[in-house]
Amino acid sequence: MSDLRQPGRLASLVSGLALAAIALAGCSSTPSSPSTSGSSGGGDDDVTAITVGGLPTSNFAPLQVALTKGFFEEEGLEVTVQNVGSGSELITGLLAGTFQFTGAGVVPTLTAISQGLPIKIIAGNDGGAETLEEDWHAIVSLPDGPQTPEDVATATVAVNALKGVQEVTLRASLEELGIDTSGLSLVEIPFPEMPAALEQGTVDAAYASEPFLSAVLGAGGSIVHAPYVTLGVPNGSWQASDELIASDPETVDAFTRAITKALEYCAENPDAVREAIPTFTQTPAEVAAAMHLPVFSAELEDDAIERLIGATGEFGVIEDELTLDDVLYRP
Repeated sequence: MSDLRQPGRLASLVSGLALAAIALAGCSSTPSSPSTSGSSGGGDDDVTAITVGGLPTSNFAPLQVALTKGFFEEEGLEVTVQNVGSGSELITGLLAGTFQFTGAGVVPTLTAISQGLPIKIIAGNDGGAETLEEDWHAIVSLPDGPQTPEDVATATVAVNALKGVQEVTLRASLEELGIDTSGLSLVEIPFPEMPAALEQGTVDAAYASEPFLSAVLGAGGSIVHAPYVTLGVPNGSWQASDELIASDPETVDAFTRAITKALEYCAENPDAVREAIPTFTQTPAEVAAAMHLPVFSAELEDDAIERLIGATGEFGVIEDELTLDDVLYRP
């Protein structure tokens, strides 16, 4: 008999990883707009100090790489990173002026914009892999759970938030495959608790993200469906407030160039990503060395954003129809 259900077997594989989803210590308070310092004559010696909101999760590795490789410095930016505990805190901090830039999911950003919050997406960050086996956030189950997308559609699945990016992409991807989702049951469970929920039989499957996805795979589980592979849409993105875009487009453009360079570097140098992850998360180096990595790209294709806008409306996440001009900053 398999020992996958023995008490603590799967939970032990994520021991020490739960803190990867908990905020790191915050920095001191920061000004509500970028500050510039340098020689009194200005010019190349001028430096603009900004604070960027982030999360201690693997898809924020480009932010760390941009710091260590000097990409921000090349653009005249002095960057302080302030990690928080959730995407909602990132949006709140952006609007409060605590951060000049943040990274957040495309779907939560669409939701915020639909509610009248004055922010724009300035660049992409990450998306799905080309194949199910390579993806870093996907539907996983143990051997006695769902084994096909059709099985998932009638299962109880853990997602990190209801009416959020996971619900939208899961339902949309199953419908893309022609599968009815009326029998799908979703349960809100934080990422660190998903492996234990699978082990205990609380859910049949989980929409897990790394490093928790690898924990399930290491216990004999498998990836049974990868919504982003099916949909071909972005997951994460970078945002700025409408106020900053209007008042200081030069700084917005400088940040966008730096983070784009970092994203391109990360896409071409996965070892640099694996080295960076343990420096700003609680993920051990040995786990980072083996885990599935996000697929990094600053590109945002219009049709992909329009598909996400349509899906968020279809599943009741947003009510007002958005246009690309509502969502994207185009220099």
